[in-house]
Amino acid sequence: MPVLDMSDETAVARYNDFVRSSKFGQVTQDLGWAQVKNNWEPRYAYVENEAGEIVAAISMLLTNTPSGKKFAYASKGPVMDMTDLDLFDQLIAEAKVALADDNAYLLRIDPEIAFSEELDADLHARGYETRNRNVADEGMHATIQPRLNMVIDLTAKPDAKETLDLYPSKTKSKLKRPFRDGVTVRYANDQAALDAFFETYGDMADRHGISHRPKEYFERMQAAFPGDDIMRIYIAEREGELLSTGVGFKFGDKIWYMYAGSMDGNIYYAPYAVQTEMIQWAMDSNVSLYDMGGIGEASPEDGLFVFKRTFVKDDPREYIGEIDVVLDDATYDELVRK
Repeated sequence: MPVLDMSDETAVARYNDFVRSSKFGQVTQDLGWAQVKNNWEPRYAYVENEAGEIVAAISMLLTNTPSGKKFAYASKGPVMDMTDLDLFDQLIAEAKVALADDNAYLLRIDPEIAFSEELDADLHARGYETRNRNVADEGMHATIQPRLNMVIDLTAKPDAKETLDLYPSKTKSKLKRPFRDGVTVRYANDQAALDAFFETYGDMADRHGISHRPKEYFERMQAAFPGDDIMRIYIAEREGELLSTGVGFKFGDKIWYMYAGSMDGNIYYAPYAVQTEMIQWAMDSNVSLYDMGGIGEASPEDGLFVFKRTFVKDDPREYIGEIDVVLDDATYDELVRK
């Protein structure tokens, strides 16, 4: 049965093995992500080939909406080759079965596949709605995940062994500066590391007057991904003083730098030291990509772009955005098409 039975331990282990071993895997598609987002309801579906092997999977989380209908979201899913739209159609058919009793009006998917007008047209021809360039004027947060991402393609320099090998001399000098000034970087995934991260994360949010997630959220994240194989917290210090941190995940064929924090005052370019060491993690892990996450626009007016541009010399990657599987047209008209 291609709808995952969570009471079947063998089926659950098989599903999880596929998601974790696939080069298309994403940490937000892992079974553990439901533990992080514990106020959402999980549903899972998959497709097998003729040999009985899983070839596509989708992890969905559901939440209630004021309409009385539920919203289903497959963050950065599905886990499959998205160039095969026939397989995608098969998977969506199974996803609809998994959601049949949930009173959901929408399943939203946002795979990390490049935008093209041809792909966008193909998706519409197959009955899907998309949200990409048609909502771009609403800014970075028009979609749940940013569509423009700064990603280092580590395969472009296959002979590089260290982070500094990726960059020209001017950038190398900038990246060496914090280390010359006595900044050291270590990593862990324990309570002390989480405490250090949350101190910097909260301090940075307060300085910028923005909201931030509670500590319990990250405690659940750490419980879902124990050890330091998948999740790591990098900590930059100088003479024992906490300066900056970064949280990253190794999953699929990339490492994703997801969260960061920094203290106020002179921090000796410590965020650059954190990135240098996290990129080294990606290189040592032999993954293809180091993902620094989203930006609003490729502009010197965008602070995120300016910082990330130091490390990512390629243009931002533009993803297809959100693919909507409409399950209730009337509610979708009211809440989305409006």
